Amino acid sequence: MHKNAKALLEDNHIFGNELAGVAIKTGANPTLHRNFIHDGKQSGVFVNDDGQGMIEDNDIFGNAYSGVEIKTGGSPTIRGNRIYKNRHLGVWIGDGGGGIIENNEFRENSKGTLYISADCEPSVQRRGNVEK
Repeated sequence: MHKNAKALLEDNHIFGNELAGVAIKTGANPTLHRNFIHDGKQSGVFVNDDGQGMIEDNDIFGNAYSGVEIKTGGSPTIRGNRIYKNRHLGVWIGDGGGGIIENNEFRENSKGTLYISADCEPSVQRRGNVEK
């Protein structure tokens, strides 16, 4: 997604990509709703370069890296998703990323649920997440 994009991606199977399943960058602000984002060779969703977005009610699983990766000014809202069986973390936030992480279900991510680098902690809100 590119600058100022406000697309709606809904009810899709996004899988097997060489890079991220969905990349949100350069100020884009899409809504990802009720998608299956899986088995990508990098992260399921990658948000950077001031990308925003509402990532809600998706199944994000089986990706080679983290389910969601956020960096360099990216700041999405990640709400009500099922994030599981990724080969790294459920959500990785570093290098100036931020966002709202709420009411998600995390399970069976190889390296754990969530990593937030110290520089990003002030820019991240977390609430109501469940690890199973």
